[in-house]
Amino acid sequence: MRSKLKLLSLLLFVGTVAFAQQTLKFGNVNTQEIMMAMPELKAVQTQLEGEYKQKENQLTTMQEDLKNQQDAYMKVAETMTPDDRAAKEKQLQEMGQKVQNYYMLAQQQLKAKEQELRMPLLQKVQAAIQEVGDENGFIYIFEVNSGVPIYHSAKTVDVTPLVKAKLGIKESTETK
Repeated sequence: MRSKLKLLSLLLFVGTVAFAQQTLKFGNVNTQEIMMAMPELKAVQTQLEGEYKQKENQLTTMQEDLKNQQDAYMKVAETMTPDDRAAKEKQLQEMGQKVQNYYMLAQQQLKAKEQELRMPLLQKVQAAIQEVGDENGFIYIFEVNSGVPIYHSAKTVDVTPLVKAKLGIKESTETK
């Protein structure tokens, strides 16, 4: 009787483990591919290009003004008094520093604007991934581009097409 009980317990345990292994679903997703396929990304890129051109035009104007001031100074530098020359050189240095500061500030502003504009798209993709995971019974969905996987099973399912379908993005042959 005792050996039958042990055998029954062992069979139940093995059966439970086998059942659990069959129901655990893992997937992977390429969010970068999804983002690139989203029609909304074009509007974001267009807006960013506009911001970039505006900053670039302002920077170009500042650089041209600085160059003109430097050229004008070089033409009259020898005729200036030492005090006037020192004052003009200080002014030119300050202008150069303003150009550099504007460049760094513009870069920071453009990066912040890009993050601001992409955040709703990322949130939309994340929500779709969550829905796909819930609807299809996935335990985990891994980001494909987050690094080198330690182990990648052939049983893992790429849910990128499912997320694209959830977002209404048609599959193209270019991404395959």
